[in-house]
Amino acid sequence: MAANWNELLGEHLLKHDESNQFLTKQLDGKTVALYFSLDRARSKSLGEKFEVGGIPCLVVLTPACDVLTVDGVEEVQSASDEAVRLWSQGKRLFWTRPPNEGEHVWNGVSCSLCHMYPIAGVRYGCPHRDCEINLCNDCICKYTHQHSIVEYLIPGKQYSFEQIFASVPHLLGPTHDERIETKTLWENTPKTIGIYFSADRCPPDRDMTSTLAQYYLEAHASEHPFQLVFVSRDNNEESFNKYRAQMAWPVFPFNTEAALVEYFQYPRQYNLLFFFKFLLAVSFTLAMPSLMIIKADGTIMTRRGRNYVLSKGVEALKAWAQGEKLPPLPATEFEWLGVYCDGCEMSPLIGQRYYCSTCGNYDLCSACEKKGHDHPLELIPQPADD
Repeated sequence: MAANWNELLGEHLLKHDESNQFLTKQLDGKTVALYFSLDRARSKSLGEKFEVGGIPCLVVLTPACDVLTVDGVEEVQSASDEAVRLWSQGKRLFWTRPPNEGEHVWNGVSCSLCHMYPIAGVRYGCPHRDCEINLCNDCICKYTHQHSIVEYLIPGKQYSFEQIFASVPHLLGPTHDERIETKTLWENTPKTIGIYFSADRCPPDRDMTSTLAQYYLEAHASEHPFQLVFVSRDNNEESFNKYRAQMAWPVFPFNTEAALVEYFQYPRQYNLLFFFKFLLAVSFTLAMPSLMIIKADGTIMTRRGRNYVLSKGVEALKAWAQGEKLPPLPATEFEWLGVYCDGCEMSPLIGQRYYCSTCGNYDLCSACEKKGHDHPLELIPQPADD
């Protein structure tokens, strides 16, 4: 993409306060990073030139206007000082290699030590929310860390209960000092295990927890007890402890759930850009609270247990306890968690969902769709259970 700075950026650029200009030719012979954030005319044209998919984005160019890296944001997040030093030398921080046969590629994840990006093969990491440590298989033996390092499970690959919960050292009961062995989840050979993702900070989550607790106790008093475990999405341990005291089932200790969250491809809460991209990609079907039902062979029976519980009550839990898959909910009962109708403001949107790609992030329920819209509407198919 060889060019010159005048052709690429124009003759003048504004300084940060937009009150002064400087000549683009002053950039001659320098490595330049283009940071995309606001959607102005020039950033839009440059974004199209460099195929920028979203913001923030940092494209680093050589003095010859060739692209050094389009992963500038990720490189700065990984090792800011080292990244800038290498850019000034015409080098990039990240490196990559083709995956070997059968190796998984962890898109968007870099090794914190050698900076392989993306990591190919086995991935290790620290489950603590304050740590952004990821390691490739070659670096795991070279790195010392204050917390335990766990191996991540490959999303979509089938594992046993024991493998799925291997990163969890023990479970907690409702009280602060009650510890439960993790293996108790599967030692009585349950046909399914429910994994409940929720957070105390969200009122709908608290309401769902109360409802679920009622049905859970009913199921346990019957001939078909249901096995359930709680995974917190709270931001701090104080909220976690307050919330888990309301649980009638075992819970994962705080800061032990990272591998499981990644395996089930649940939204990570500490990266807002990732969070919103993820939600758009899956049509908001995994918004909190979420109840996943896992079969004894490790396959996912449903990711939408919450919908079934609200529709079928305790009978849903009894059916899952017997390993039975419930028939799909009718379209009129399906809840689109995290989606609301832009017409009548029903939240969450229940029933058939119509989307306007022209307006963008614009949805209508079936009643509002019948009233008409200025642009063509697309009927969004009800997602599959798994």
